[in-house]
Amino acid sequence: MKIQLNNSELTASADVASSVHEEGVVLLRISDGQMFASNVTGARIWCGLKERLSLEVIINNICNDYQIDETTARGHVQRFLVELERQKLIQREISS
Repeated sequence: MKIQLNNSELTASADVASSVHEEGVVLLRISDGQMFASNVTGARIWCGLKERLSLEVIINNICNDYQIDETTARGHVQRFLVELERQKLIQREISS
């Protein structure tokens, strides 16, 4: 699960199990049993990570799905990714 973000890649942690359903996504950090839930938009972003879609494709999909402008979609996607990283559900690897 990787996504390119500037000169780094965001990769899902090997310590995370996920369950996507019609209402969103549930993420489980296996090492400590901590669970995280997100809505359908978060699930779309998570699935984009799993499908190895580029950040631009994920943003474009959000724009089309929710009829919002690119700036708004980009902000939501980036904030979600920052939160995933903060919770150690994804990790950043610098690309060479």
